Amino acid sequence: MISGDLLSETTTLAASAPSDATLVVFHSAVMPYLSPEDRARFIDVVSQLPAVWVSFEGPGALPGIGARLGVSERDERAFVLARDGQPMALASPHGRWMRWLDT
Repeated sequence: MISGDLLSETTTLAASAPSDATLVVFHSAVMPYLSPEDRARFIDVVSQLPAVWVSFEGPGALPGIGARLGVSERDERAFVLARDGQPMALASPHGRWMRWLDT
């Protein structure tokens, strides 16, 4: 286990990944613990990595992702599964159900 600041350790940890691996940065229900400014900084950090970014957060936790949902897709009870900032599915926060979105 590695402990430390999410914003500084993500880059350091990513740099230690094998060069021939597909790096995936995944997080779930983490963003509400960060200030809006730190959320924006995290998005900048992860967007600059040579990685696939998979997020699973409430629709308001990452406003840029929530804003991409269509009106019929908005469900405040659901989390949004996104890849590289693009919403892919809505799901129960604890995995009871999932609905793929038309992308």
